[in-house]
Amino acid sequence: MPNLSDRERFLAVARGETPDYTPIFGFPGAPGMSWGCLRLTHERLVATGMPAAVGGCMTDWEYHDVEGWFRYWGTTGPVGLDFGLASGAEGIRTTRREVDGFVIVEGEDGSVTREVLGNADTYSMPEHRVYPVRDRASWAFYRDRTQARQCLQRDEIEHHCRRFDERQRPLVIGAGSTFGRIRSLMGTEAASLALFDDPELVHDMIDAIRDDNRRYVFPLIERLRPEIVACWEDIGYKTSMLIGPDAFRQFCAPLYREVAECATACGVTVLAVDSDGCAMQLVPLLVECGFNALYPFEVKGGNDLPALRRRYPELVMFGGLEKEVVNEGNDHLIEAEVRGKVPPLLAQGRYFPNGDHGLQPPVTFANLCRFMTVLHEVCDNPEGQFPRR
Repeated sequence: MPNLSDRERFLAVARGETPDYTPIFGFPGAPGMSWGCLRLTHERLVATGMPAAVGGCMTDWEYHDVEGWFRYWGTTGPVGLDFGLASGAEGIRTTRREVDGFVIVEGEDGSVTREVLGNADTYSMPEHRVYPVRDRASWAFYRDRTQARQCLQRDEIEHHCRRFDERQRPLVIGAGSTFGRIRSLMGTEAASLALFDDPELVHDMIDAIRDDNRRYVFPLIERLRPEIVACWEDIGYKTSMLIGPDAFRQFCAPLYREVAECATACGVTVLAVDSDGCAMQLVPLLVECGFNALYPFEVKGGNDLPALRRRYPELVMFGGLEKEVVNEGNDHLIEAEVRGKVPPLLAQGRYFPNGDHGLQPPVTFANLCRFMTVLHEVCDNPEGQFPRR
């Protein structure tokens, strides 16, 4: 029978120790099979046999009844903060209008985005026709409107923090992004050109994130001593990084080193980055900066987890299993994907097996049951109410 808490089990795996069993652990931003799925995908699972009462349905970018999904599928994840220190930003007003079956979103910062109707249910990538930041003037406008005006008082902070002192699950605190954030505000092409044409602007934008970390994130890390500190980048595409190693060291590394210094001083076990695509170049750069984990290691990005394990014995890895094997018609791929990859990585430790991003609309209940049956078996994991197949 299980004899560790979720927090203790997570720490055992992350430290290379032997737990009672390996958890099926995922982060909400790249959940694999752990947190649930978008509404249409959830409806597909129900239509193909999953009980309708199982939670984990995401609508309007919020998961509902994740605990129900955890119980049914025998999965788990970190607890996140439900409060922040910063508040009072004026914000940027937007207007929305429907045109020819699409929604056009226009912001007072000059941004224009076109997205499909019901995008929150399907998440088809929106078309950014005009990005929020285009030059120094638009950056100044954006920064002014998104700058916090207030910070929680000391007694308010302590009141909120006390609720997390006896946690039974690992706590994750986010510490921002570097090029990923720049790319979101400027677009990949403009952000890449800015590294050469206006490096001072890029430094200013990343320095704003570093300043926010010092004011609003580091005090929480110091007070709560989380098990996980996580940043995000989405800095990879299919074969490599979007920017070169030298650019990463120049623009991104200062934030990562600063985060790692604070987190390490506070005893944080896992310093992780959420990045899509190929991470083979990124991992060495993160290790240089003091980080020790990455997720979700997308299969189609050519990520070689055994090679990374040989080079970095203490690297903590999450994900790495092809999500598409649970889609309709792919059930014959499940056994090889799980049994061929997971046991040797588990034997070497510091590995949390999971799907490499999130469930897709073609998933079937039978295939997900089969995948989870095999995955729980190789992890010696007794959790979950789903029918074993």
